[in-house]
Amino acid sequence: MNIVSGNTIAIARQVIPREQLDLTIKEFFETAFEEKDYQIDRKITEVLKAVNFNAPTNKPIKEFSGGQQARLLLAYAMIQRPDILLLDEPTNNLDRNGIGDLISFLMEYDKTVVVISHDADFLNLFTDGVLYLNKARCQVEQYWGDYYDVVEQIAAQIEKEQMQNARAEKKIADAKEKINFFSNK
Repeated sequence: MNIVSGNTIAIARQVIPREQLDLTIKEFFETAFEEKDYQIDRKITEVLKAVNFNAPTNKPIKEFSGGQQARLLLAYAMIQRPDILLLDEPTNNLDRNGIGDLISFLMEYDKTVVVISHDADFLNLFTDGVLYLNKARCQVEQYWGDYYDVVEQIAAQIEKEQMQNARAEKKIADAKEKINFFSNK
């Protein structure tokens, strides 16, 4: 993934912060912008339609279900029109229809989306690449292919590295054995 200077990033979080639950939908979306947006009503209508959610914008967020709030979180990120959309466990609190709507959205979205999820079947439906956080190397590795293909690639890479490590450990053990042999003479 190549992030160009000046690209914007928006995050669809897992939950709406407690201090924002008393806000109305409109007030919630207004917090996405530093300055007053005179097109906010039109933009709200667009993003709510995109996430298949219809509700009065003067209704407090706390009155919506977890799944409805999840749709609002996605819409909140979308209203910012980011170059990169970061979704943190986006299927949490969504029912089957909500997940279907999310998948449709992701397949049609024309910009970069980074999804953090533990749902392999969900990821496999729309991914064409995976960023793998390699803890052993302390680096991010990029793989291409659908999710299951990437899992196989990563497993093969790990197996290869384990074999290399085993050979290196054997060489070290052999070297120690030789050192001990000659030091005892």
